[in-house]
Amino acid sequence: MNNNYIKVLIEGKNVNNYIKWLINQRINIINLNVVKHNELEIIINYKDYKLLKKYSKTYKIKIIKKYGTLKLIELMKRNLFIILWLVLAIAFLYFLSNIIFSVEIVYNDKEMIENIEKELKKYGIEKYKQKKEYTYLSKIKEEILKNNKDTIEWIEIIEDGTKYIVRLVERKKEEFIKEYEYQSISTTKDAIITSIKATSGEKIKEINEYVKADDIIVSGIITKPDSSLVYTKAKATIYGEVWYEINIEYPYVYKEEKVNGKSKDVYVINFLSKKIPIFSYKKYKNFKVETNNIIESNILPISISKEKQYEVIVKEEIYTWEEAISNAIDLAKKKLLENNNKIINIKKVEILDKQTIDSKIKLNLFISVEEDITKIVEVKKEETKEKDLQN
Repeated sequence: MNNNYIKVLIEGKNVNNYIKWLINQRINIINLNVVKHNELEIIINYKDYKLLKKYSKTYKIKIIKKYGTLKLIELMKRNLFIILWLVLAIAFLYFLSNIIFSVEIVYNDKEMIENIEKELKKYGIEKYKQKKEYTYLSKIKEEILKNNKDTIEWIEIIEDGTKYIVRLVERKKEEFIKEYEYQSISTTKDAIITSIKATSGEKIKEINEYVKADDIIVSGIITKPDSSLVYTKAKATIYGEVWYEINIEYPYVYKEEKVNGKSKDVYVINFLSKKIPIFSYKKYKNFKVETNNIIESNILPISISKEKQYEVIVKEEIYTWEEAISNAIDLAKKKLLENNNKIINIKKVEILDKQTIDSKIKLNLFISVEEDITKIVEVKKEETKEKDLQN
């Protein structure tokens, strides 16, 4: 039905004559209903209403219903106060949705967190500031990496509602082993020596011997048969059996999500907190999304975005007591090797304590490993010589 139609109630004597008059005036009647002998209801175009009022002096004419746009305008006039408040409320919510209320830096080093906070503040990424566009965030990440190329390997800034989550990977510093003109080789930890690979210096400890941290294994001071001393640069690699006590938890129910390689592009209208797909589509049961806004409004809470959806395969397993213990031990070994690149071999694992807490197995493990425990110690020739003379 046309948006400009209205229903009119006409009251007066002999409504049949009035119908004839309407026909003579060539008024387009959409619907006609004789209610009583003196009452008539008609649906006509709103533009013909003035004609009815002008020439129907002996009839009472009243609009009883409006359709389409006319009805919407009437409702808006009646509820203007509520609509104004609703518009203001939406605008305020939209304003709040574009404000940063929290910045979370996911890292475990306090000094690094403070450094990143200072960097972010330079670019307006802090509490109660306006959220930034995706392209601007990309530039910020590039600048932070450029300014901290010696300390940060990778950084990501993720928008999560009114919060920014910042994740980073610290650049691993190349291990620098300082060498001296005269030096001995000692140990970094208490251990039982499993291997001594020496190319120079005097070996003063043996394999299977228990040593404490900083004990000299290969000396840079060699004693000749005539008791004279020769200073040299001892070179050796020492391996020893070292012990760790580790606490670890592992769930009886394990859930893992993996992207299977399938993906598709979906265009979405975002209105407030709702997402409306522009075209109907079959959703993946489980998926991860990368969003890129195409059209945004600074006034209305609406935008159009392109989503890259990656299908995810969810793997869920339930373990027995024995399986959970085995998995926990494997995880402990993996973490130990990841955190210490000096370990070359895990020799033995013993369970000191085990218990179930909140659907998880909790283990206290004693782990014996073979590890590079080499430590270079400077030998100062002059000081040593003075001591020898005093003796």
